Amino acid sequence: MNAPAPLRLLVVDDHPLIRLGLRQILADIDDITIAAEAASGIEGVRCLESTPLDIVTLDMAMPGRSGVEILRRMRTVASGVPVLIYSRFPEEQYALRALRAGAAGYLMKSAAPSEVVSALRRVARGERYLSPRMARQVADDPQRIHDHDRLSNREFEILRLLATGHTVSRIAADLSLSIKTVSTHRTRLLKKLGLTSTADLVHYAIEQGLDDTQT
Repeated sequence: MNAPAPLRLLVVDDHPLIRLGLRQILADIDDITIAAEAASGIEGVRCLESTPLDIVTLDMAMPGRSGVEILRRMRTVASGVPVLIYSRFPEEQYALRALRAGAAGYLMKSAAPSEVVSALRRVARGERYLSPRMARQVADDPQRIHDHDRLSNREFEILRLLATGHTVSRIAADLSLSIKTVSTHRTRLLKKLGLTSTADLVHYAIEQGLDDTQT
């Protein structure tokens, strides 16, 4: 009896070392093979459109379109292909938002190789994946919510970019928005979070672990 074909994985990450690391982790795994790699979200969407694939790993923070926006486009293009978010950002702040946006699971890049393999297999079977620690937190407090959980995905992305030191004009360019639109989102952020200045937004984001300085 022939062995089943290995799962075909698309790795979407702008860091070559991360892609290399995944290749090394999966080198001796017979049931998962990296069928394609992409260095940007848009490139990843194109791969999904043109290549038969079974599963995707997606970095949430790459240049250009936001991770949530790319995730949604992937779900539109290939709704049957599960997407595992593979990120350095703290799962306490990002995992549930990613799941709500359509991700099949959320995995920190600091996870052990065995956990990476396990997570890929589980989402490929149609299950959702969170780390055991995050799953316990959700089970213990399913109503747990932060102020920023009430933000729209676009507002959340702009908050994160402001926290990394991006100016309004740079955010507008990166997200293909007008400066006026970004400024409007910034005003809504201040109102929803009860803050009064961009400095307050930056302080809040860093305090909550939303800035782009996580390792």
